Amino acid sequence: MRYLIPASLLCLFAWTGAGHCAADLKERPFLTEAEGSACMGDDKSRKQTEEVARDEAKRRAAEQAATQVRAQSRVSIGTLEEDVIKIIASGKVRILDVLESKWDKDGCYKYRIRAEVTQSKPGEMPGVAVTEEEKLWGELEDAPDLRAVDHFLAAFPFSVHSEKARALQTELETTYPRVAGPYLVYRDAALHLRPSAQAISISEISAGEILRVLKIHDAQWSVIKRDVGQVYTPFANLRAITDDEATAWARCQKTSKDARVWQGFLQTYPKSHLARLAKERLTSTENRLSREDGLSKQDSEEIALWNRCLKTRDMQCAREYRRRYPNGKFEKESWQIR
Repeated sequence: MRYLIPASLLCLFAWTGAGHCAADLKERPFLTEAEGSACMGDDKSRKQTEEVARDEAKRRAAEQAATQVRAQSRVSIGTLEEDVIKIIASGKVRILDVLESKWDKDGCYKYRIRAEVTQSKPGEMPGVAVTEEEKLWGELEDAPDLRAVDHFLAAFPFSVHSEKARALQTELETTYPRVAGPYLVYRDAALHLRPSAQAISISEISAGEILRVLKIHDAQWSVIKRDVGQVYTPFANLRAITDDEATAWARCQKTSKDARVWQGFLQTYPKSHLARLAKERLTSTENRLSREDGLSKQDSEEIALWNRCLKTRDMQCAREYRRRYPNGKFEKESWQIR
């Protein structure tokens, strides 16, 4: 009994210490260098060879980080240590610097990187399902992109990540290229007579419209031409598109009832700021066509039954018509069949 209490305390300290150690290790990013290489052959093109080498470099970076965990911390509870190793080994690899990227005369490609390896999130662990929301947010954290942030906030406006997403959106908007050309209005915006939020507003432009920025006034304000002359609107409300995208969008608007035009736009410009709107238009068009097809089928069945009733002058047929179509096109005429 004299040795039991100290032994129990030691076990308790070892367990809690191991838990804190594991938590610290899992939260800490690891910096490492790794190299990958691959050679061209009958089964690999030049591009595929480069991709294989890059993937190998990332895999080795994750493995080296896991090895570093093992070397730094020997957790007495073996299963806990293996959990930490597994999390790091399946973690995310962010390339900080490309140290070497070259081909040799034998057709082999070498790729060496300095990378940061961080733990996988629970939903990213192998065999664990991840929601579309978490998947999109994980991609945003890895590669911040204004178009992707806009898409995330539109798809999940009440997400637990919404606050961070809006902060990221604001940050990216300040670094957005400011050039003259066509723009999509991302959110409702006012047109001011002077470059000031306190200046008189002459009108508003609605989200989804396309306008042309005439010139740049400063880092915040863009200049739009109107009948009254030059007016101003903040760049934060705009998203740049190309002339080709604007022209293609105008063509789609003219034939908006054809789902194929929206499909064609998405295939040609999948990364456009207009892509989200194109998907909405495509879904709306497909739903409308589906409803129309359903109505057409129902109409044709009703007409076919009525024609049979007219041909046979059968009272039972007329009753069947009224039962199936109580508010049908020929309901009044059906009572004349006796």
